[in-house]
Amino acid sequence: MTFKDDIKARIQTDFGENADKATTMLFDAINKVDYLKTDRVIRCIVFLANGNLTDLSKYIETATFDTRDVMLWAEYEKLSGDLNYKRKRDFNKTFDECINDVKE
Repeated sequence: MTFKDDIKARIQTDFGENADKATTMLFDAINKVDYLKTDRVIRCIVFLANGNLTDLSKYIETATFDTRDVMLWAEYEKLSGDLNYKRKRDFNKTFDECINDVKE
């Protein structure tokens, strides 16, 4: 698998000198758990990690159990109450486009 250009660019921007390590961590996870290989899940993990390798590892591990957790945390903002969320991002789209025309 190769990452889309926007994902590669975001990894480079967010992780800087650790970009190669972050990429390796993602590829290793994808090789172990095939369903992590969607662009949406990868974007959510990278977004949540925010350039931190420890957080990247944590979100990869979370996604291996249930990808819906990282998608919820990355794409939705919690409003009031336990089950009150509003979608703010759609990581089916590129990082540059993810906040445009968000549909719930």
